Amino acid sequence: MHLQPYLIFPGTCRDALEFYSEALGGAIEHLQTVGDSPLPAPAEYADRIFNSVFVAGGLRFMASDGEPGNDPRVGQNFAMFVTCPDAERQGKVFAALEEGGRVLFPLDEGFGMIEDRFEIRWMIALE
Repeated sequence: MHLQPYLIFPGTCRDALEFYSEALGGAIEHLQTVGDSPLPAPAEYADRIFNSVFVAGGLRFMASDGEPGNDPRVGQNFAMFVTCPDAERQGKVFAALEEGGRVLFPLDEGFGMIEDRFEIRWMIALE
């Protein structure tokens, strides 16, 4: 399994990534907007960031804007992004983290999201 931080912004992800690029001397390795994603969303959200990857030396994190109409609050503006080597391991990790917590996105098509009993958000994906 592999773990990396996932930062979630209230519509300011692109600005934050540009700031981090300058401050940390890194680069945006991947950037996908809501308009270019499979997510159905109103046109006014098309320029929001659906998913991105930032790299600076050995530092790496993922980032996006919150769901349209559901911007994150402080304390809920990050998640731990875990990639699993196969669906069996992914299902076991998802089920274990779900105990005492709540499912935010059901496990479907290789991705799911949970808030565990300690209110930490976990994104569980296939490699």
